[in-house]
This record gives sequence, C-alpha cells and structure tokens, in this order.
Amino acid sequence: MASRLLSPLVVLLAAFASYQLLYPPSTTTVNMSGNEMKAFEDPKVLGYVQKIQQVATPERPALASARAGWAMAWLHLVVWNSFKSAYFYADKYEKDDFQNYVDYALLSAEFLVGHHDAEESSLFPVIEKKVPGSMDKNEAQHQSFLKELGQLVDYLKSAKPDTFDASKYRAQIDTILAPIMEHLADELDTLAPSELLKHFTEEELADINKATHKAQQGQTENAKSLPFLLQNLPPGSPFPPAPKFVTNLLGPWVFYWKYSPLWKYTAYPFKPVLPTSVPQ
Repeated sequence: MASRLLSPLVVLLAAFASYQLLYPPSTTTVNMSGNEMKAFEDPKVLGYVQKIQQVATPERPALASARAGWAMAWLHLVVWNSFKSAYFYADKYEKDDFQNYVDYALLSAEFLVGHHDAEESSLFPVIEKKVPGSMDKNEAQHQSFLKELGQLVDYLKSAKPDTFDASKYRAQIDTILAPIMEHLADELDTLAPSELLKHFTEEELADINKATHKAQQGQTENAKSLPFLLQNLPPGSPFPPAPKFVTNLLGPWVFYWKYSPLWKYTAYPFKPVLPTSVPQ
C-alpha cells in the first residue's frame, strides 16, 4: 500500500522539478530611484560599480586565474544590490512587517562582513605569504570602514519598531558606501589574472578558489544564502556557477520558504509583493 502511494508522489515531484528547471520563476526589477537614493546615484560610486561590472562577465572564465576575480566581482554586485534595496525600503515597509525588513537589512550588512571574513581567512593570507605587502592596500581599505560597518550591524540588531530611524540608518550607509565600493572595485585589481599568474600556477589558483568558495559557503546557511544571492542579482546572471537544479529549484523553491518574508525586500524578488516603483 505504501509503495503504491509513494510511486505517484515521486512522479509528481519529478514532474514539478522538471517544470521548474524548464520554467524557472521570473524575477522582477524594482525601480529604486528617488531623492533619497542620491548616495547610490553618485557618479563616483557608480564608477566603482561599473568597474566591478566589467569583471563580472556573462561567461564564466575557463581558467582558474580568471575565475578568482570573476567570482569576487559577482559577490561584490550582491553587496551593492542588497545594500541598495535595504536602503531603498528603509521607510517603505509595512509597519507590521518591521522585523522582516530589519532582518533583511541585517542580512545584507552581515553578508558583507562574512564576505570579508572569508577573504581574510582563506584568500588574502595565501596571496600575502607568496607576495609580501601585496594585500596592504586591501587591508587598509578594510580598516577604513569596518568599525562603521560593525556599528551599522549593531544598530540593526538592536532596532525596534519604535526606535528605528530610517534617516539614521541611511546616514550610516552614506558614510561608508563610497569607501566600500571603492574597495570592492580596487580589490579586483589584485585578483587580475596577469597579477596572479606572476606568482601562482593555474593548479595552485584552482585550489585557492576552492578554499575561498568553501569559506564563503560557511558564512550563512543555504536556506538564507542561496535565495539571498539569486534575488540580489539580475535575471539570467551566471552566478553562482551551479547546476540548474540548484538555481532553478533549490534556490527559488526548496530553500526559499524558510525565510520567505524577507525576500520581498531583495533587488530582484522571485515573487514580488511590493510595488515595483514608488510614486515620486
């Protein structure tokens, strides 16, 4: 009897999986503009973003020497998009949804913290050991905003509906946005293939890339990290470089639901709930 019931269930699950692989959920682009978004529309900041976008090519590079910077560039765009969306919605969430909003804003800030922790534990020490002094600029740039970033995280952790101030939150980001984006753009120079191949072989770089990827994965549970990544990158992005069942099934369906109330605040939500534009 049990096997008779199980067989149709397996067929249904297989059919559902096949459908989702063939027809992944469509994402929505949210128009995040307005007078309050001036920090994100600053030409200097947008210049840093453009530099990152030039490295985040549509095609995943074949060689390990090029994949290091390529993967970092896409992660840096996740930082940009998630900060931008959290900033945008700081005064646009429903009052009874405050906790979901602030949890998303906190996740955006902690993602950047975790990204840097992973670099400093697995990537920078390896390069610095081989090329002493090569990471000095990166480290100095880190230090230029880490204290303020920590204060931002603390503010969000302690935020309550009656104490949270969107203007204060945005002012904290305004202070560090340009230094962060400058760092994320400049960091890619140290990961350029021409620089890395002066000191490492392709085989060594492949091992370094794997270690860095593993360190990144350890920062956040999959039920948070995968939907967060996928919904803070434009539709059709080649990152993360994973099988289709991961990006089209696990991310938008299996892992999506545990923290689903948060994802309405992403830059490219799978299942949009909020308006895609806000009247000026």
